[in-house]
Amino acid sequence: MLAAGRGSRLGELGDATPKWLLEVGGRTLADRQLEGVMRAGGAVASVRVVTGHAVAAIEAELAARTERVGSVFNPEWAERNNWWSLLRALRELPPGGPVAVVNADLLAAPEQVAAFLFEAATGPADGLLAIDFDGRLTDESMKVERGPDGTLTRIGKVGLDAGVGEYVGLLMARGPVLVALRATLEAFVERPECANEWYEGAVGATAADGHPWQLWAMPAGGWVEIDDDADLDAARTLVAAA
Repeated sequence: MLAAGRGSRLGELGDATPKWLLEVGGRTLADRQLEGVMRAGGAVASVRVVTGHAVAAIEAELAARTERVGSVFNPEWAERNNWWSLLRALRELPPGGPVAVVNADLLAAPEQVAAFLFEAATGPADGLLAIDFDGRLTDESMKVERGPDGTLTRIGKVGLDAGVGEYVGLLMARGPVLVALRATLEAFVERPECANEWYEGAVGATAADGHPWQLWAMPAGGWVEIDDDADLDAARTLVAAA
C-alpha cells in the first residue's frame, strides 16, 4: 500500500493527516483497505505499507491493529513521486512476486478490494489492472487504452484519445511482468527528469515493450480517488448512499 505522499490539495487536513488515515463514514481508508485484504484470506501472504509524510501517525495506526502489517519508510517522499515508493517496496520483496499494489487514497468497498486480490492470486494474468469502464473520464482520470487482444497499450492522464476506462489504483504483477516493471523503475533512478514520474508511467513503458497487462473490471458500487476537498465530499456521499 503506497501511503507516503502528502495530500497537498486537502490543505490543513492533508498537512495533519495522511490520506490513508482519512476518515469517511466513520472509518479510515486504511481500515476499509485492510478489511479487503483480510476478506481475501489466503490470497495475500503479507502486507507492507510504504510511509513518508506523517509517518508517526501511520506507525501508531499499525501498532494499534491486530493484523500483522509491516512498513517501509520512504525518506525521499517529498522529492520523488510514487514510483520511488513502489520501487523501495519491491526492493524488499521476492523478485518474482506476485505483488499487489493499492493506492492509499483509494476509497473502495472492502469486497471490491478483496475481489481484485482474489482474482490477482488465482487468475492466469502476470499483470492485472483494476479499471472502471463505466465512469466519466476527465482531465484528471488515469485513462487506459487497450489493443485488439484486450490488453493495455497506453496509460496516462493526457494524450489518450481512445481511453476505454480509468485505472482505479489497484494492480498486480508477477513473473516477467514484475521483473520488467522493476527494471523500468530502476532505470528512473539515474534520470533526474523522472523524479516526478508516476509508477503508471513504468506500467505503460512495459506494456509498450510487449508485456501483457490484463484489464479487470472494477465491480459495481463506486469508488473515489481522494485528492482534494471535492473528492472527499464525493467519498462521503458515496458511503452515505451505500
